[in-house]
Amino acid sequence: MSRQQTTHKARNARKHISHNGVILSASPEKAMTEMMETIDDLRTVYIAENKALKNADTKTFMALQDQKFETARHYQQGIEQILERKDEMRRVDPVLKRRLERMQADFSQLAETNKDAIKRMQRTMDRLNDTIRSATKDAVNQQQATSYGEHGRLHTTEKRVVSTGISETA
Repeated sequence: MSRQQTTHKARNARKHISHNGVILSASPEKAMTEMMETIDDLRTVYIAENKALKNADTKTFMALQDQKFETARHYQQGIEQILERKDEMRRVDPVLKRRLERMQADFSQLAETNKDAIKRMQRTMDRLNDTIRSATKDAVNQQQATSYGEHGRLHTTEKRVVSTGISETA
């Protein structure tokens, strides 16, 4: 085998374990174990986030977002590496594979619960925004001055449209 072929083969061998930041072990068993640890980390964040959503604790919910993003990124990169190494992973102890599959299934269910909780929170926020907008429009309509036209008729403000909007770029 030529030196160039050897270098190319070594580069390809490293390619499957080096991604932007997260690197799973070269050993398939250890890589799978590391992936299970990442699932546990993300599971812990989701549990805390679900609890915060249930308790309407927006401060805790917002504080978890950076951690959730970073852990989810690690999870995604790890899964990509596992998938790239699927031939190697087929040779892993079946007990370890089943454990990972169970963890993945449990995590998927937790993620679905999390998604539902976030949707509920979004609906609540939408209703609150609608209530605030409606109250603002009513207040503006009540505060508008009474005016008379050139023939002494009272101008009604009912025809005037009050438009409101929300800027979330703070």
